[in-house]
Amino acid sequence: MIPHNSYDQVPYLNRAHSSTHPDRAAALALLLGLDPPALAHCRVLELGCANGRNLLPMAGLLPEAEFVGVDLSARQIEDGQAAVAELGLRNLHLRHASLTAIDAGYGLFDYILCHGVFSWVEPAVQDKILAISRANLSPQGVAYISYNTFPGWHDKLRVREMLLQQVAGVVDPQVRIRKSREFLNLLADLVAPPGDENPGPYGARLRSEAELVNQQDDDYIFHEYLEDCNAPLYFSELARQAAAHGLQYLADADRGLRSLDSLPAGLLDAMRQHADGIVGQEQLLDYYSNRTFRSSMLVPAELRVDRSVTTQRLRRLFVRSPLQPVAAMPDITGATYETFGAADLETTYATAHPATKAALLSLHAAYPRALPFDDLVTAACAQVYPESALANSKVILAREAETIGLNLLQGHMHDSSLIDLHAYAPPLAAQPGEMPVALPTARYEALHSRSVTNAYHRPVRLGTLSWYLLPFLDGTRGVDALVEL
Repeated sequence: MIPHNSYDQVPYLNRAHSSTHPDRAAALALLLGLDPPALAHCRVLELGCANGRNLLPMAGLLPEAEFVGVDLSARQIEDGQAAVAELGLRNLHLRHASLTAIDAGYGLFDYILCHGVFSWVEPAVQDKILAISRANLSPQGVAYISYNTFPGWHDKLRVREMLLQQVAGVVDPQVRIRKSREFLNLLADLVAPPGDENPGPYGARLRSEAELVNQQDDDYIFHEYLEDCNAPLYFSELARQAAAHGLQYLADADRGLRSLDSLPAGLLDAMRQHADGIVGQEQLLDYYSNRTFRSSMLVPAELRVDRSVTTQRLRRLFVRSPLQPVAAMPDITGATYETFGAADLETTYATAHPATKAALLSLHAAYPRALPFDDLVTAACAQVYPESALANSKVILAREAETIGLNLLQGHMHDSSLIDLHAYAPPLAAQPGEMPVALPTARYEALHSRSVTNAYHRPVRLGTLSWYLLPFLDGTRGVDALVEL
C-alpha cells in the first residue's frame, strides 16, 4: 500500500508552470543544434504531477500527443482524474504510484518533467529521478528538473530552520502555517522595524523573506519551509549527478540562452579565468546572482550540443513578440533608429535595419500568435522592397533572413520577453469570431479559480467580468447573447 503524505494534507493549488512545457525544451534544443521530437505526437511524462493541472492544458492543445502523470498523493490524483473525465481527455493518464515504481514498462518519453520535487525528496529518490530521466528518455528527448539552489538558499535555509524550530510539536498543518507566518513577521519587525531605513544585512534579509511569505499561498509556505525534507544543492552538484546517469546539461528553462555580451565586463573576465565549460560558467552565474532556484534541462550525454547558435536554426522555429513601435508613425524603410516596447516590459528594443523594423511590425500585427520565421522574413521584405525586386530574388531574401535572424536572436538572448521563440504555435484566432470560443481547459479552470492557463501555458489572472464570462465562451453564443449574460 502507498502511504499518505503531506501533499494529501495540503495539496498544491491549481497551477501550470510555463517553463515545463515541452515547447520550451524543444525550442532551446533546436537552437542548440539538436533534433528534438515534434510536439504534435510526442510522449510526455511528469514525475510528481500533483493534480495534473500542469499537464491538463498541454493535453487539451496537443490531442495527438500522450501525457502521463505520476504522483504519490492519492487525493491529488483523484482530483486530477475527475478533471480529465469531465473534459473528456483521452490522451492524459494520471497514476497513483511511487516514482520508485517507474520502470521500463512505462516505455520511452520524448519529454520528462519533474517540477518542485527533486529538492523535496531523499537522496535515493533523487537518484531514481535521474535514472528515469535517462532510462525512460527517447534518444533525442529532453528532461526537465527544477530544484532549489545554493548559494541563494543559504539565507532562506536559515529562515526555514527557525520556522521548523518554532512549530516543532504542532501537528495541524494549517496551524503550522499560521504560526509560521505570524512568527516570521514578528521577527522581521523586531530586527528590522517598519520605517527603519538602515536595518542592516540580516534585518534586510528577514524583511525580504517575510514580505515574500506574505505574498504566497498556504501550500507554498507549507511545502517550501515546513516540509521534513528540503535539500538545496549547487548547480554543479546536479550536473555531476546527471553526468553519472549519462545525461548532460542543455540549458535553463527559466532563463533560456543568455548572450555573454549582455553580461558586465568584469563578470566576463571572471568567467575566462575561473569558469571551465558551460557548467563552470553557469555555476559562476549562480554565485554572481545569488540564485535560489533552477530549472535545468538535460539530454543524453552522447548528443552533440552546439552552442554556436546560427540563424539557420530559426527556420524550424516560430517567432512571437509583444513589441510595438513607440513612435506613432515609425520610419520603416529608412535607416533611422526606431524603438519598440510594450506596456508591461521595462526593456525596449531599438533597431535601424529596415527589414527588422518591418518584421517587428508584422509580429505586432499577429500578436499573440507566433509566425514561422520564414514567413516572417517574407512578410518583412514585402514591406521594404518593391514587388518587382523580390519576384525572383532569393539573394535578397537570404541576406535579409540572416540579418533579421541575427537581430531577433540578439533580442531573444538579451531578454526572451522581447522576442520569444517557439517550436510549436498553438492555433489561435486573429480576432474573436461571431461565436467566440475559449480553450476548453481554460473554461474548466475558470469554474474553479480566477487563474487560468493560456495557449502558451502562462497563467492569466482574470478580472471579475472575464472570470464570469469565460466558461460561457464555448462557441454556442454570439456577442448579443454574451451581453445578455
